[in-house]
Amino acid sequence: MEQTIKKNSFIVGFIGALITLGIYMYMWQAQEYLNPLLNTSIYIYPILLGVIAQVWARMVMKGNVSFKQVVLAYFICILLVFLTETVVYYLLLNHIDVNAKEILLNAWRGINDQSQSDLAQTKIFKEPTFTLSEFALGFATKTLMFTVPGLITGLIISKIPQR
Repeated sequence: MEQTIKKNSFIVGFIGALITLGIYMYMWQAQEYLNPLLNTSIYIYPILLGVIAQVWARMVMKGNVSFKQVVLAYFICILLVFLTETVVYYLLLNHIDVNAKEILLNAWRGINDQSQSDLAQTKIFKEPTFTLSEFALGFATKTLMFTVPGLITGLIISKIPQR
């Protein structure tokens, strides 16, 4: 049965990967790299899809599911979404549309300049370089950070009494 959970969460994660690919392709085609709606959605739907994978795991196991199984279902789902995001965004910024880097850097510089006062002119955050190592670090950080909601929902889903 655990193989079924893995397969189902892979399916949900693959759907999330396709959504991610679609969002980034739209951002590229429309040159909407700074669209707040798109940038916010990228951090909302992975959690929703992960919870769907957890609920699906519970349904497959007929309510008798362990905490480990629902967290695994969530983790596989978000892993596929964020791996796709990392690869697509890296290729987009470094190989497909290198001008997009300048758009993002200008936005970063504008935010950074506004947040610094005259007294604090020290550079706290270094300017992004969009290298593979930065994307890998971002992938690892997002995956770990987004595992926390999966742990919380996994605890709830695995402890709901069986009918």
